[in-house]
Amino acid sequence: MDANFDAELVALSQAIATEKIAIGPGHEPLPQADKEQLRAALTEKIQELLPQGTPATATDDATVPPPTTNTTVQKGQVGSKSYLDAVDDATVAKVNAYIAQAFQNGIQSTLRAVITEDPFILDVFHDALTDKLYAELKTRGMVK
Repeated sequence: MDANFDAELVALSQAIATEKIAIGPGHEPLPQADKEQLRAALTEKIQELLPQGTPATATDDATVPPPTTNTTVQKGQVGSKSYLDAVDDATVAKVNAYIAQAFQNGIQSTLRAVITEDPFILDVFHDALTDKLYAELKTRGMVK
């Protein structure tokens, strides 16, 4: 597990918390609001790495425990609704390799590699990574 990944996860959870504060007191966030804020934060990170004008697909000292979720997304897993369910096995394998890389080497480092791929791979990766990171944030108690 890479220290960069842990720091990036903390930063993403703080970005989500900041958005909750911006909504204002007394306003209960929607159940999927955290996940959508995570998706938007990842989109922003991708956009920062892409050459200007290229459309994207739709550091903290805190320590966090190691990941408790499996980093591999299973195609057709019972009870799951994953973007990977509708793609070919080669794409699933490639995206899962990138997801594992993100958990081991950090999100930013992995995004630099993924943006060189076909836009379809980037899009599938973005959606699958959002799902995996959201699950990890929930498991660590960083979002509700």
